[in-house]
Amino acid sequence: MAATERVLTLALGAEPDAGFDPILGWGKYNRPLFQSTLLRRNKQLELVGDLATSWTLSADRLTWQVSLRKGVNFSDGTKLTAEDIKFTFDTAKQIASIHDLTNLEKVEVVADGELRFHLQQADITFIDNFVSLAIVPKASYGPRYGLAPVGSGPLKFVRWDRNQQLIMVPNPYYYGQKLQFKKVVVIFSDEDSRYSRLRVGQLDLSAIAPRYAQLLPPTYRLWRIDSVDNRGIAWPMLPKQGNNIGNDVSSDLAIRTAIDLVIDRQVLVEQLLEGHATPAYSIADGLPWGPVAQAHEPQVDPEAAIALLDKSGWQLQGGIRQRDGVKASMTLYYLAGDTVRQQLALAVAQMVKPLGIQITPVGKSWEAIYKQMHQQPVLFGFGSHSATEVRGVHHSQYRGQGYFNSGYYSNPEVDNALDEAQHALSWHASLPYWQSAQQFIAQDKPWTWLVNLKHLYAANVCLDLDSPGIEAHGHGWPLANNIEHWRWQCPN
Repeated sequence: MAATERVLTLALGAEPDAGFDPILGWGKYNRPLFQSTLLRRNKQLELVGDLATSWTLSADRLTWQVSLRKGVNFSDGTKLTAEDIKFTFDTAKQIASIHDLTNLEKVEVVADGELRFHLQQADITFIDNFVSLAIVPKASYGPRYGLAPVGSGPLKFVRWDRNQQLIMVPNPYYYGQKLQFKKVVVIFSDEDSRYSRLRVGQLDLSAIAPRYAQLLPPTYRLWRIDSVDNRGIAWPMLPKQGNNIGNDVSSDLAIRTAIDLVIDRQVLVEQLLEGHATPAYSIADGLPWGPVAQAHEPQVDPEAAIALLDKSGWQLQGGIRQRDGVKASMTLYYLAGDTVRQQLALAVAQMVKPLGIQITPVGKSWEAIYKQMHQQPVLFGFGSHSATEVRGVHHSQYRGQGYFNSGYYSNPEVDNALDEAQHALSWHASLPYWQSAQQFIAQDKPWTWLVNLKHLYAANVCLDLDSPGIEAHGHGWPLANNIEHWRWQCPN
């Protein structure tokens, strides 16, 4: 069987709740597959053109001029124009979606294939929207678009059986390199079911949990992909108040500091994740906009943690600390069905227990967690190829907006540093401001960061994935960023 006649069967993780609509978030952390973006990041995380052939910023840094690739069609054969791009950005701005376009004043179609993006104020990071927001067709976009998307990406939508499978075929109108497979089927199932399918050879490729890495059948190869995908705990930063906001325990810096002092990240990496991770200390470890590397990693120090709690008035009574009638007890929410998050949550609860701090891990759906995340800690995952995520998670502007600043963290010094980074004269000039913000954040500890994950995949030994790049948040879908370079190496 020739590769071009082969059906590729994959299991890439969870299906998107809102469907395959980029305006609602599909493709923000991974290549959207059905749609195209103005720009992409290559394996070195450098910006390269996709729909755009050139992009220039005006001297006052308030206008981006973008020229478009000619002769691009959507998967239904209709022409993609500058009006479709204007419509996509206008719509995303109007509905206040996951894409932060508050600084976008207007999109102007200058001529066929030419646009200008006018900003309200200089923002060196606005260009990241050209990477993360994929383009939809103005003529056919509607409320149900995400259920049967039309786009200009490498794959064409065929059918989505919710909670079961997604079927795609190569887009015959795609302007880039053609896919080498007849059809791509993505299976949706939990971790255990994916592994069961692997054992009987029903999958060509699957995202897997670390616990299965050493248990692969001989016909599969383990791919271990570097990522900036981290896991950490977001703490409610305000004292308890109305509207399900705030927590009298986590809002105390002494509690957050003591917890940070007893989290043994090396144990989490080596014993819990079998070495398939690295310790995490921020949302952007090792990235240019992350904290300046420390000469020595913070040490685990239970004695210092206990002394701090004693000094802060948290007294041990019956095994649980109390202060002013408040017990040092919290519920830690994590996504149900995600074994890595579950294991991390349970491990954290055990590590803090000797301090007299009671943490009860509870797995729930994101819908249920959303209702609790302003008043109880949540084990989240983040990790982006864009510095804008640092701003979204830590700037007071985003308090209580979506899943970003769920703890209502606010520090004027952090806000100022992040604002200065945005308004810097160049990307290079912005870096000291990002790093300054990270220093203040490290002192406040609105998060306890745990690990940066290695993304693990089991692939049929005949399937060559070429050279995947460093992945962002979301174990599974980002692997397909280079799907047109995948090859089937065996004759049958």
